[in-house]
Amino acid sequence: MANWSGGVLTAAGRALQLKVESGTKLELTKIKLGDGNETSAEVDNLTDLVSARVELAISAVKVSNGLCKVTGVILTTNVETGFYSREWGLFAKDPDAGEILYMISLDNNPDYIPPKSAELKASATYAMNIAVQNASAVKVTIDPAGLVTNAILADSLGIVLRNTAYRAGDLLYDTQLLQHNYRLECVTAGTTGATLLDLSSAKLGDHIKDGSAEWVVNRLYTSDGEFFDINDTGDIEPADDPIYSVNFELDDSGDIMPRA
Repeated sequence: MANWSGGVLTAAGRALQLKVESGTKLELTKIKLGDGNETSAEVDNLTDLVSARVELAISAVKVSNGLCKVTGVILTTNVETGFYSREWGLFAKDPDAGEILYMISLDNNPDYIPPKSAELKASATYAMNIAVQNASAVKVTIDPAGLVTNAILADSLGIVLRNTAYRAGDLLYDTQLLQHNYRLECVTAGTTGATLLDLSSAKLGDHIKDGSAEWVVNRLYTSDGEFFDINDTGDIEPADDPIYSVNFELDDSGDIMPRA
């Protein structure tokens, strides 16, 4: 069973982190897996994994409660030779040095990644949490060719799932509300019911019971990390809540429109 250590910044990663804390955006670019045997004390001056075996596009990123969760997915059909996954490397773009190895996590009880020739085909998801000060400090290169699981898709879009527990303040998306650019805010913590909600006639301000949870319809977002409320008169005003979905942006006139 995998037993990944906490991520360790390389020397180049620490240099970039100082720039991030001074206002530079943390631009994450890709993930690599390898089977090298270095220790955490030996990663400081590495510029790549000791024995990189596969490169993963970043499939998803989510910023919440001061943590940035970065996820990549590997399919064994893309692995030429099987290996034990001991090294997990996260790469980033330094504005002065170019792409660097930013952080490494190690596993002393690694999982075996079988080759594409193996009879059993499988996939695995690799994720790492990074402490961040705010969502706007993170920029991620998400490859359109990167693999996305159903769980990643639901999480990244904030889709309301059935039989799932939510907390008061959670801000989510439902496909039935897309044409109105609305969002659902959980106002009563609880677990959603088994039956899909009928939101075809939902209006701003509606309160909706969903199992033991309750939602209110009144929110939408912009792609630049800003968050907006819709007030009682239907006007849009800035708010300070965290973002969970980024599907819309402000145009030059200040109106909200679907992101291109």
